[in-house]
Amino acid sequence: MAEQISEKDNVYRIILNLFLFGLPSLIGILWIMGLPLQLGLGVLDGNYLAFLIGFALAAAFIYWPYGSSAGLLDYALAIAGMGVWLLCAYNYEAWLLSQHERGIFKVTAAIIAILLLSEGVRKTAGNGMAGVILASLLYGLFGHNAPGMFEGAQNDVDRLFVYLYTDGSAVLGFIIMVAGTLILGFLVLGQVMQASGATIFFSDIAMAAIGRRRGGPAKVSVVGSSLMGTVSGATVANIMSTGMVSIPMMKRNGFSAHMAAGIEAVASNGSQLAPPVMGATAFIIAEYLELPYSTIVASAIIPAIIYYLFLFCQIDFYARDKGMEGLKDEEVPKLTQVLKTGWIFVIPLVVLIFFLFVLSFNPAKSALYSTASLLVLALLKFRKLPSLDMIYQSIILLGKPFVMLVMICAGAGIIIGVINMTGLGFSLALALSDVGAAYGLFVMLLLTAFISIILGMGMPTSAVYIIVAMLLAPSIADMGVPLIAAHFFVFYFGLASMLTPPVAIASYAAASLAKSDLRKTSLAGLRLGLSAFIIPFYFIYNPEILLIGSPIEIAISGLLLAISGILLARALTFFGSDAKNTALYGIVDLAACLIVGTSTLWLGKESILIYAMILFGIGSIYFGNRFLNFEQKTV
Repeated sequence: MAEQISEKDNVYRIILNLFLFGLPSLIGILWIMGLPLQLGLGVLDGNYLAFLIGFALAAAFIYWPYGSSAGLLDYALAIAGMGVWLLCAYNYEAWLLSQHERGIFKVTAAIIAILLLSEGVRKTAGNGMAGVILASLLYGLFGHNAPGMFEGAQNDVDRLFVYLYTDGSAVLGFIIMVAGTLILGFLVLGQVMQASGATIFFSDIAMAAIGRRRGGPAKVSVVGSSLMGTVSGATVANIMSTGMVSIPMMKRNGFSAHMAAGIEAVASNGSQLAPPVMGATAFIIAEYLELPYSTIVASAIIPAIIYYLFLFCQIDFYARDKGMEGLKDEEVPKLTQVLKTGWIFVIPLVVLIFFLFVLSFNPAKSALYSTASLLVLALLKFRKLPSLDMIYQSIILLGKPFVMLVMICAGAGIIIGVINMTGLGFSLALALSDVGAAYGLFVMLLLTAFISIILGMGMPTSAVYIIVAMLLAPSIADMGVPLIAAHFFVFYFGLASMLTPPVAIASYAAASLAKSDLRKTSLAGLRLGLSAFIIPFYFIYNPEILLIGSPIEIAISGLLLAISGILLARALTFFGSDAKNTALYGIVDLAACLIVGTSTLWLGKESILIYAMILFGIGSIYFGNRFLNFEQKTV
């Protein structure tokens, strides 16, 4: 997709790329900056969103063709898809106010639009999400025949499809608005930073800081991926950028291929947890809960730190077990030199945080202001304008993920529309509430986690969150759990599905770079990313970790989770070690981890003994390290 201006790119291809990728991005930037309003143009949200879907759908058919390259069928479907959605954009206000009038022209356009959109989602997001959309459409039409609690309201074909096509609570709802504003702003920032060398800078910073330490290359991968995640927020993109450097380094340092791939997969998957971007889902959570984006970001800080702490500790213990050393001095760049050449990447992040948290600006605008600061700094530093080739490549690289996100969010709008029309969300929420009342909160959480992981296999995290948040999160909140904790619970388990076999997308992407066995890589990723399956339960029983409570309560909650995470990381290393007599140490560490991690449940959060438990955990870490000598290895 990263096409360059060359002899192979004829004028037609360049114009098509700029038309399908460049024009929607430019219109989106102007929309974020409020230009239509400033010019006094009567453009509604739905006009803009239908326009975006039309262009994204055309791009989906052309750039994800049925054959090796786009043919007549692909172009015909692209034109048809763009046509029906631009028709909606042109008639949006009139059709929105006359949904009761369902003539043959409007109904036909609606059916074509929704079916082509479903196919576009299949092409870009995969069969998993397309299957859920198809099932939802069938349920919308025939759900009134379903038994028991699954019985839905009856809908005629014309009513259902016109609603999905034109209503602001379906495809053209708040989910697609998040893609067309908030996500686009950060995509622009991320692409400009990557095009100007941010990936290399973040990797070099990590290399200079910790490259010489034990297991240095793996630790560089963790730090570099988390830093890169602050602007990219995309798992696979992170793997393909930082992993191309870190995985070969880890293998040269003594890490097995599947272990190197697993480390990179878990580190990059955490990019969706790392503020301030956190992937697309953080923006959707903020809009769904009607909370400031800064609140969501602040709540995510401690869990993200502990996620990476757990991974970092596993790497350190593993490297100590295997007797690994860090990189040599000549392989590590000097920190002062790295900062001297890449300081321009630090200032835009400061600008972003200033506009987001100090001035409380709209996140999308904040991202664009940050982008503008980077462009000015780059111009001053390099004293030359970017080449046409660089601009062209950046537009293409920005366009593909934007098209995918628009398709995902529009497809999620179909599912949301069907849930609204049939009342399925209310029925499932009532059923889950009955489960919670009969069997308790923990059983409900296990069921929710299982559904989130199953739905998430092969589906983007944001799509999983949207579906599960609508269906299941309200029931968790009804059990007395803070609403933000319930939503973070399903968010984390949607993310964990990226590491869960048999469809562990993150592990598979890393395995392709490491040329490692898929099964071994998946199992390594599962072990290294175990915290993603544990932390969500902590949200429910200790919501203080999401900054809900006093500073003392938050500090205690964070300390208990961090201590238990370190103990669990060391226990896993003991269990996997080739050294003698380590299984017993692993059992002891695992027991200490469970005692500390669950202490608020059986001692109570107000108990003075919680402080004793913190001291017990710290002591277990300190004194237990003397057993981590691994000097008597088996041969």
